[in-house]
Amino acid sequence: MTILQAIRDRHLFRPFLGQNLRSWRNWMTALRVLYGLPIRGDRQAQLIKQCTGREVAGLPAGGFKTALFLTGRRSGKSRTAAIIGAYEACLAGHEQKLATGEIGVVAIVSPTRIQSRIVKQYLRSLYDAPLLGAEIVRQDRDGFQLRSGIRVDVLTGSFRVVRGHTLVAAIVDEAAFFGVDELSRVKSDTELVRALRPGLATSGGKLIAISSPYAKKGWCYKSHQLYWGNEAGTVLVWNCASRVMNPALPQSVVDEALAEDLQAAKSEWLGEFREDVAEFLPRALIENLVVPGRRELLPRRPYCYLAFADLSGGRQDDASLAIGHREGRKVVVDCLRRYRAPCNPNDVVRCMCEELRRYGVRYVTGDNYAAEFAASAFRAQGIGYEKSPLPKSGLYLELLPRLCSGEIELLDDEALVGQLAGLERRTRSGGKDIVDHPPGGNDDVANAVAGLSFVASKRRLVLGALGCHGAARPQEALWSA
Repeated sequence: MTILQAIRDRHLFRPFLGQNLRSWRNWMTALRVLYGLPIRGDRQAQLIKQCTGREVAGLPAGGFKTALFLTGRRSGKSRTAAIIGAYEACLAGHEQKLATGEIGVVAIVSPTRIQSRIVKQYLRSLYDAPLLGAEIVRQDRDGFQLRSGIRVDVLTGSFRVVRGHTLVAAIVDEAAFFGVDELSRVKSDTELVRALRPGLATSGGKLIAISSPYAKKGWCYKSHQLYWGNEAGTVLVWNCASRVMNPALPQSVVDEALAEDLQAAKSEWLGEFREDVAEFLPRALIENLVVPGRRELLPRRPYCYLAFADLSGGRQDDASLAIGHREGRKVVVDCLRRYRAPCNPNDVVRCMCEELRRYGVRYVTGDNYAAEFAASAFRAQGIGYEKSPLPKSGLYLELLPRLCSGEIELLDDEALVGQLAGLERRTRSGGKDIVDHPPGGNDDVANAVAGLSFVASKRRLVLGALGCHGAARPQEALWSA
């Protein structure tokens, strides 16, 4: 049975898509190309040319093993991912390729818990059909096991079950957005695809990525550059706007988004990579500055320690503290503390001051968040507070040359590396660059380290004859001209 037959069957996928399949006909054409099914009529041929840049005559007869669908929001991407996953699990005949006792896995990987929950709900709805529901023999938090020996796993930013198992298919939902969460074990779509391919080698299963476009980086962008419009390309790249795949989407929704934020709307609704977003720092450069195994350095004489605090309201955002010292031109990060939300800001300041006193630091620099509260809270603990003269984006731009020249030693902290690698450089009107975390991401630890680097590089410390342990007094710590 083909995937299109399963979609039309009232006992299989038809109830999931509703009675009117006309709104899904463009997705069905895309699935024809993916699975090597016959293309019928000029309308389908024109759609294929529009979305792939390729002529029907040049498409491989057997379909594609690797595909990337880049479409806008509300285009039906996650529903399509669920349909492909359900088909590959129970109707594609993969169980015939498995050895006795071998379990084949259909891995559906999403970058966030919310996205994984959506895909899992769609999958479970598909298996509510009587014929498919009878195939489930066991369910758990991540997915379910089928009678055929195939297991379906819906994963969140994880390599779990990706390595060491036979993958019969892998579907990556919102592939362009991996790496937003700095604690995710999957750092980018490139890293994820590299991990998935060996598991698919034995079965010859499909690797299918479905996403809205985002920044011009990673596997999604490189695949688009290499294979869209490439008549000899071995990877199917299907790229179009939301309303091409979902004609029922009101044009007014798209128009309002374009009027509000043109660049964001082009990515979210028109299927275009963002022109104003670029990678700020490559992960490899950051990892080269990490001292392996170094989690913290204890206070040592005769170093003069400096600190930078990134504060928050305590409800949603985390707070962080970075302490370090100078060794010649090099800045060494000695201590990094992160205070998870939700938390009491006064308790956080008290804990920060305990660390500051441990390193002999009597004055801390911080951002402009609730500056008067921060100053009074630190003052109550006997620690002075100075507001940074630069905003967060300025601190990152100041950090860039120090990172590129190798004049900083970073602690072996996964959150720090992930946040620095996840920073994005956005060009605003007038050509001004802004550096910030991706939407939904965090940068509290990265901001604290960037602030520490700025403080250490811009201050001139006048030491006593025997050196010092702790930050200099105000009259001894001057901003350099």
